[in-house]
Amino acid sequence: MIKRILWVIVLTFLGMAKTLACDVCGCSLSSLYFGYVSMNDRHFIGLKYSAASFKAHIDNDDFYFEDEYSHDAYHRIDLTGKFRLNPKFEVRYMLPFISNHMDGSHQNVRSSGMGDPMVLAYYTVFNTSLNIEGINHSLVLGGGLKLPFGEFEKVDGGEIINRNFQLGSGSFDYVLSANYMRRLAKYGINLESSFKMNTANKLDYRFGNQTNLALNIYRYLETVKVSVLPFVGAFFEYGEYHYNQGIKESNTGGQAVLATVGVQVFRGRFTLNTQYQIPVSQSFNTDSFATIKGGNRFSIGTYFSL
Repeated sequence: MIKRILWVIVLTFLGMAKTLACDVCGCSLSSLYFGYVSMNDRHFIGLKYSAASFKAHIDNDDFYFEDEYSHDAYHRIDLTGKFRLNPKFEVRYMLPFISNHMDGSHQNVRSSGMGDPMVLAYYTVFNTSLNIEGINHSLVLGGGLKLPFGEFEKVDGGEIINRNFQLGSGSFDYVLSANYMRRLAKYGINLESSFKMNTANKLDYRFGNQTNLALNIYRYLETVKVSVLPFVGAFFEYGEYHYNQGIKESNTGGQAVLATVGVQVFRGRFTLNTQYQIPVSQSFNTDSFATIKGGNRFSIGTYFSL
């Protein structure tokens, strides 16, 4: 009987090691953040690379069980763009290719392939940003769908791997987005927010809804051939608990605040955008014996206006 109990405990802890990957990877990997490049009056197409990492650890604090860990890296390349229908309406799209690496004490997994695409329609409420001098501001509101295209049932060792490590969610999800910019002469503020409402997939697994907010302050520098926008700011993300067949999943969801520094460079029809983010505060929904820490994040994108 004691042997059976110990075996059940072993299986429980081994299972826990597979559920500790990050569950609140925000706009930096979802590719919802467009920034200043989205406010021009042209169509554009581009490629964006994003990277993030997370470390999970279980302190078993027991003579019979070793501590467990998982180091997870998330990489994403988006084919992204905007098609401007008229001065008020536009459509934006994101087609992702994802490569995730999980290196842990009990599981090592590589997963690569197409992710879930996203399509959003945007409406420009107002835009007075026609001149560099003076106070100008603009507001764009949008909404759309994330489509279930990426693999979401990948298994390892006969068991389905961490849901957040899958290439897709297997569900139709709804997205709301807003982008506000205000500029006074050479200085400006960009405030961007998004909310993703998730639905359950065919396995009755539902990722928690997600809210993101980015605030950046920038300086407009201009030369004869190149315009440069260095910026600094903060990024906030909040993820709710996941639910599996109506039951709340432990070690999912949480919130984080990251400091952001970056630059956008404009030359003719080309734009280069890069940013680096460092966690300032993070609080994930973990059990008392588990910890999850997010690492620094990086993204770089190049765009061509048509």
